[in-house]
Amino acid sequence: MIYLTNDMLDQAVYFEVLKREPKRKAGGVEQHVYGLLGNGVSEIPVTVRSWRDCIEMAFGRGDIFSFVEEQTIRKMLGEVVRELALH
Repeated sequence: MIYLTNDMLDQAVYFEVLKREPKRKAGGVEQHVYGLLGNGVSEIPVTVRSWRDCIEMAFGRGDIFSFVEEQTIRKMLGEVVRELALH
C-alpha cells in the first residue's frame, strides 16, 4: 500500500498494487499495473498502462473524486508507476 496524499476530510488516500505485468514490445517493455485507489470510505479499481514516456490510467466507478481532485491523483499515480518501472 502506497500513501499518496490526504483528502478534504483529512483521510489518507492510498494506492494498493494488486498486480504488475511487464509486457515486452519492440523497443521496450510496457508496464500494466492493476490496483485499488482508496481513502477508507471509498475504493475504486485502477488500471495503469505505461509505455516509454506515456501513461494511461483507467479508473473504475466510485465517489473517491468527491473527496480528492482527480488531476492530483493522476499526477501522483504517474510518479508511482514510473518508480515501479525502475525497480
